[in-house]
Amino acid sequence: MSAAAFIVLAGMGAALRWLAADRWPGGHRGTMLVNVAGASLLGLLAGSGASETTMTIVGAGGLGALTTFSRFAQDAVDLASDPTADHPTIAPRNGAVLYVGATLVFGLAAAWLGLEIAS
Repeated sequence: MSAAAFIVLAGMGAALRWLAADRWPGGHRGTMLVNVAGASLLGLLAGSGASETTMTIVGAGGLGALTTFSRFAQDAVDLASDPTADHPTIAPRNGAVLYVGATLVFGLAAAWLGLEIAS
Protein backbone atom coordinates (compact mmCIF):
# COMPACT_ATOMS: atom_id res chain seq x y z
CA MET A 1 0.00 0.00 0.00
CA SER A 2 2.77 2.46 0.91
CA ALA A 3 4.64 1.89 -2.35
CA ALA A 4 1.47 2.43 -4.38
CA ALA A 5 0.64 5.63 -2.47
CA PHE A 6 4.20 6.89 -3.01
CA ILE A 7 3.98 6.23 -6.75
CA VAL A 8 0.54 7.84 -7.08
CA LEU A 9 1.53 10.97 -5.12
CA ALA A 10 4.84 11.25 -6.99
CA GLY A 11 2.97 11.08 -10.29
CA MET A 12 0.48 13.70 -9.17
CA GLY A 13 3.25 15.99 -7.91
CA ALA A 14 5.19 15.68 -11.15
CA ALA A 15 2.07 16.35 -13.23
CA LEU A 16 1.21 19.47 -11.23
CA ARG A 17 4.81 20.70 -11.57
CA TRP A 18 4.74 20.12 -15.30
CA LEU A 19 1.48 22.04 -15.63
CA ALA A 20 2.74 24.96 -13.56
CA ALA A 21 6.26 25.19 -14.98
CA ASP A 22 5.74 24.26 -18.62
CA ARG A 23 2.30 25.72 -19.27
CA TRP A 24 2.62 28.99 -17.32
CA PRO A 25 3.70 31.99 -19.43
CA GLY A 26 7.31 32.68 -18.45
CA GLY A 27 7.74 29.15 -17.06
CA HIS A 28 10.18 30.20 -14.36
CA ARG A 29 7.30 31.83 -12.49
CA GLY A 30 5.50 28.48 -12.39
CA THR A 31 8.65 26.78 -11.16
CA MET A 32 8.99 29.36 -8.38
CA LEU A 33 5.32 28.92 -7.47
CA VAL A 34 5.54 25.14 -7.09
CA ASN A 35 8.84 25.32 -5.22
CA VAL A 36 7.54 27.89 -2.73
CA ALA A 37 4.21 26.08 -2.32
CA GLY A 38 6.06 22.79 -1.83
CA ALA A 39 8.31 24.35 0.81
CA SER A 40 5.26 25.64 2.65
CA LEU A 41 3.48 22.30 2.52
CA LEU A 42 6.61 20.44 3.61
CA GLY A 43 6.92 22.84 6.56
CA LEU A 44 3.31 22.14 7.50
CA LEU A 45 3.89 18.41 7.19
CA ALA A 46 7.12 18.44 9.20
CA GLY A 47 5.62 20.62 11.90
CA SER A 48 2.54 18.44 12.23
CA GLY A 49 4.47 15.56 13.75
CA ALA A 50 3.65 13.25 10.85
CA SER A 51 4.98 9.71 11.01
CA GLU A 52 8.11 8.68 9.13
CA THR A 53 5.95 6.74 6.69
CA THR A 54 3.79 9.79 5.99
CA MET A 55 6.88 11.99 5.62
CA THR A 56 8.29 9.53 3.09
CA ILE A 57 5.10 9.06 1.09
CA VAL A 58 3.78 12.62 1.15
CA GLY A 59 7.01 14.57 1.70
CA ALA A 60 9.45 12.73 -0.51
CA GLY A 61 6.91 11.24 -2.93
CA GLY A 62 4.31 13.93 -3.51
CA LEU A 63 6.09 17.12 -2.51
CA GLY A 64 9.48 15.93 -3.70
CA ALA A 65 8.05 15.35 -7.16
CA LEU A 66 6.13 18.62 -7.07
CA THR A 67 9.19 20.72 -6.31
CA THR A 68 12.16 20.70 -8.64
CA PHE A 69 15.76 21.78 -8.28
CA SER A 70 16.79 20.78 -11.78
CA ARG A 71 14.13 22.94 -13.46
CA PHE A 72 14.94 25.80 -11.06
CA ALA A 73 18.62 25.60 -12.09
CA GLN A 74 17.74 25.41 -15.79
CA ASP A 75 15.42 28.42 -15.48
CA ALA A 76 18.21 30.42 -13.83
CA VAL A 77 20.62 29.55 -16.66
CA ASP A 78 17.98 30.39 -19.25
CA LEU A 79 17.29 33.76 -17.64
CA ALA A 80 21.00 34.54 -17.46
CA SER A 81 21.56 33.78 -21.13
CA ASP A 82 18.42 35.24 -22.75
CA PRO A 83 18.14 39.03 -22.72
CA THR A 84 14.40 38.93 -23.45
CA ALA A 85 13.53 36.13 -21.00
CA ASP A 86 11.98 38.17 -18.24
CA HIS A 87 11.86 41.91 -18.66
CA PRO A 88 13.38 44.10 -21.35
CA THR A 89 14.73 46.68 -18.87
CA ILE A 90 16.45 44.19 -16.55
CA ALA A 91 19.87 42.89 -17.60
CA PRO A 92 19.78 39.09 -18.11
CA ARG A 93 22.18 38.24 -15.30
CA ASN A 94 20.30 40.52 -12.93
CA GLY A 95 17.04 38.77 -13.82
CA ALA A 96 18.63 35.40 -13.03
CA VAL A 97 20.02 36.68 -9.72
CA LEU A 98 16.63 38.12 -8.78
CA TYR A 99 14.93 34.82 -9.67
CA VAL A 100 17.36 32.72 -7.63
CA GLY A 101 17.28 35.13 -4.68
CA ALA A 102 13.50 35.44 -4.67
CA THR A 103 13.03 31.67 -4.89
CA LEU A 104 15.39 31.09 -1.96
CA VAL A 105 13.94 33.85 0.23
CA PHE A 106 10.31 32.99 -0.49
CA GLY A 107 10.97 29.26 -0.16
CA LEU A 108 12.69 29.58 3.21
CA ALA A 109 10.00 31.97 4.45
CA ALA A 110 7.27 29.60 3.27
CA ALA A 111 8.89 26.59 4.98
CA TRP A 112 9.30 28.57 8.21
CA LEU A 113 5.70 29.77 8.04
CA GLY A 114 4.48 26.22 7.47
CA LEU A 115 6.44 25.02 10.51
CA GLU A 116 5.07 27.86 12.63
CA ILE A 117 1.49 27.26 11.60
CA ALA A 118 1.73 23.52 12.27
CA SER A 119 3.32 23.86 15.70
